[in-house]
Amino acid sequence: MAAHIEEPPPPLTLDRYVAFYVREHAPMHLFVALLEDRVVGMIAWILTHELYSAQAGLYISDIAVHADARRKGVGKALMMKAKEWASGQGVTKLGWDVWKHNASAMQFYQRLGAAPDTEAVPHLLLLTNS
Repeated sequence: MAAHIEEPPPPLTLDRYVAFYVREHAPMHLFVALLEDRVVGMIAWILTHELYSAQAGLYISDIAVHADARRKGVGKALMMKAKEWASGQGVTKLGWDVWKHNASAMQFYQRLGAAPDTEAVPHLLLLTNS
């Protein structure tokens, strides 16, 4: 995924992966899509809770489908799996960010019934080792 957005590979170690995705009470959830025993897609998310509304939300941090598996229902199946999981947790909304130049992703989400959030503006505070 990093190469897709022209970033270097992340420093993901086995210990870090286990801590975030595998151990009991891991904060992240991950589903993969298989096609003939080959991973062709994945979706990762974290459960959130808003104090002001007392509503649970699901934030999708990553979704990716291999180029040769696109337009075959893989992305939709991943989103539906996340939606199904969320419904079982009492979640009232799913959210995610889309790179501003990724028009095909925006069209895909629109076909699923999603719309840009006009109420919130994303902000980042970068932390450095200084």
